[in-house]
Amino acid sequence: MKGMRKLLVFLGVFSLLMACKSAPHQAALPAVPDEVKEPTFTITSITILQADLINTRFKLNIRIDNPNSFPITLSSFRYQLYGEGNLWAEGAEKNLKVVPAQGFAETAITAEMNFMGMKRRLLDDIIAMREVHYRIAGSMELETGIPKIPGFRINFDYTGNSTVSQ
Repeated sequence: MKGMRKLLVFLGVFSLLMACKSAPHQAALPAVPDEVKEPTFTITSITILQADLINTRFKLNIRIDNPNSFPITLSSFRYQLYGEGNLWAEGAEKNLKVVPAQGFAETAITAEMNFMGMKRRLLDDIIAMREVHYRIAGSMELETGIPKIPGFRINFDYTGNSTVSQ
C-alpha cells in the first residue's frame, strides 16, 4: 500500500512537470485578409462654433465607414475643405479614431475659415444655416493592427452637400 502511494505521488508530480514543459498556448494571430479595401467617409454636418465678422470657427462631423474584416486606426488626416468652390480651411489631424471591422465611427475636426475674398452667397448660406455644397480633398494614413499588413495612405477627393447648424 505504501509503495502504491509513492507510485501515485510520483506519477502525479511527473504529470505536472510534463504539463509545465509543454509549449505554452499562444494567442491566435489575426488572419491576413485576401484584400484590403479603402474606407470611405462623409461629412455629416458642419457646426458653427463661433462666428465673428471675418473669421468663423466650425466643426466638421465626419463619418468613416470601414468595409474591411478588421479594425483600422485613422492615424493621420490631412485635408483641404472647399465650400461653393472657395477654400474654407486646410489642416491636419493625428490619431483620430479606431473604426471597427465592417462598421463605422464618427469624429470631429475643428477648423477656421476667413470670409475675406469669398463669394457673398457662401456667407449668406452659412449665416442662414442652409445646406452648402462642399469638396474635401487630402490624404489619410491608416493602421491595421495586423503585422503582415503595414500601415497605408490613401488620397481622397469627395464632394457632397451638408447642413450647417449652430
